[in-house]
Amino acid sequence: MSWLASYLLLSSGLFLLLRDVTCEQYQNVDSAIKLQDVVVLKCAYPETSKMIQLSWVKNTDGVKHKIAVYNPSWGENIFFPYNQSVTFLSSSVNGDIKLKATAADEGSYQCSINTFPEGMLLKHIAIINPDIFEAKFSRSRAADTHVQLVPGNNVTLPCGFPNGDNVVELTWQRMTEEEINTIVKFTRLQSFISYDYRRRIQSSHLHSQLFNLTVQNVTTNDVGTYFCHVVTNNGSWSKFFDVGVEGITDITMFLIIGAAAFGSLVLVISVVIIICMKRRKKRKGNKKHFKKGTTERNNQRRANPNSYANPDIYDRANSRAMEYQEEAIYANL
Repeated sequence: MSWLASYLLLSSGLFLLLRDVTCEQYQNVDSAIKLQDVVVLKCAYPETSKMIQLSWVKNTDGVKHKIAVYNPSWGENIFFPYNQSVTFLSSSVNGDIKLKATAADEGSYQCSINTFPEGMLLKHIAIINPDIFEAKFSRSRAADTHVQLVPGNNVTLPCGFPNGDNVVELTWQRMTEEEINTIVKFTRLQSFISYDYRRRIQSSHLHSQLFNLTVQNVTTNDVGTYFCHVVTNNGSWSKFFDVGVEGITDITMFLIIGAAAFGSLVLVISVVIIICMKRRKKRKGNKKHFKKGTTERNNQRRANPNSYANPDIYDRANSRAMEYQEEAIYANL
């Protein structure tokens, strides 16, 4: 099977996931995710055109099993048996779903979005057994270069190739502890650009000797390890980049988190003090009002001890009078 035929097969969502797969079989998948108890599958609707409908399916041996569908007018629908384990995130607008996963959920997933005027947008994701993920996608060495990005700006990663060998393949990937994203892959017969990066990257073509990758309008979500891999007719060459956020180090993050925690503690204490002061003031006011009312009642009683204004004295007098009342006794003889 030719490279072109393989690419078309993968793009059609007929990617077969086997437990003894090799790393190359994941190259044209947008994202490969390590299987965990909870897995988030990101579709990331770009919002550059009008969404008509979004759907998620799982591909098993070429058969598509419906998972969920979202329509802006009719809302969401999650199909059985996934209605017990799948929920939409972010009010369904961007298409991301959360899956409570088991071993049976390993496999290939596809998010498809019907849009106007762009047409169909597709993203392919593979959920992989943790052991296979660690064996195939773990970083083999320390980073060659450390790069600091500034949110909102562009970041450029240079992957220059030092000699004049004929390049047959170029791959850029981004890796985290739980996910690996293929950004671009160029060969002599195909060009693969990931769904998430199509509108945000500038990359040199295969025939260039300086394979730079430029990611536009970066955010903190772009932090991670980037991997450039070049295959030539005489071997292969790779380079790792650790990309972080400019001005934020471990100590800085510790100070930021500590300051935030201290500020939260001060806020909580302040709120508690204010509430206690208000309650204390209220109790003092109630006590003063009660004392004033008691003084007024005592004055009224001293002024007119036989009046109804002094109910205690009045009741005691009536009680003593009733003790001396004679009661008539009747007997039948």
